[in-house]
Amino acid sequence: MRSILGGLSLLFALFLALPGDAQAQSLAPEAVVRSFNETLIDVMKNGPKLGFKGRVDKLRPSVGATYDMASMTKSTLGTAASKLTPEEAAKLADTYSAFSVATYAAQFDEWDGERFEVGEPRAAAAGSTIVPSWIVPKAGDATQIDYVMRQDQGQWKVIDVLFDGTVSQVAVRRSEFVSIFRARGFTGLIETIEKQTVALEKK
Repeated sequence: MRSILGGLSLLFALFLALPGDAQAQSLAPEAVVRSFNETLIDVMKNGPKLGFKGRVDKLRPSVGATYDMASMTKSTLGTAASKLTPEEAAKLADTYSAFSVATYAAQFDEWDGERFEVGEPRAAAAGSTIVPSWIVPKAGDATQIDYVMRQDQGQWKVIDVLFDGTVSQVAVRRSEFVSIFRARGFTGLIETIEKQTVALEKK
């Protein structure tokens, strides 16, 4: 696994507007997180054998079933999202989805005894739920990653991720994306994300 704890900031690209996994639709929020973690462990254990493309193919449906990327992508642009046409919003979600899957594939490329732990969910603002989670290395301190989740058509999905329990992925990306959007427009934002995606495959 390539510097998983050191590269966790990259993982806050996390996450995709792809078709959901039917098995996840009836799961409780903590069960959705556990299912996703199981996929990550499997990908890590088979990472070298799968290669980058194989990891992407294996992760894509699981990430899509776990994250509400239509909501998250809109949140990353804040009020600027209202300036997008429906076609542009869909394009941004697709582009960001590809980047998110590539980020997971690049970071979770091998296994070195790591495990995941999931705690009891707790109620949060606006009807959402927070599921606490930890990445526990073979040696050293665990890293906390909490998932903010909300029901969408009966299925619990992630709408934000909190690093160390406080740092919002959506807020971090909003700062980055809004700046690019204002300086280079929609096309410039798409080009930037696509270049980052290609760079991940070459690492």
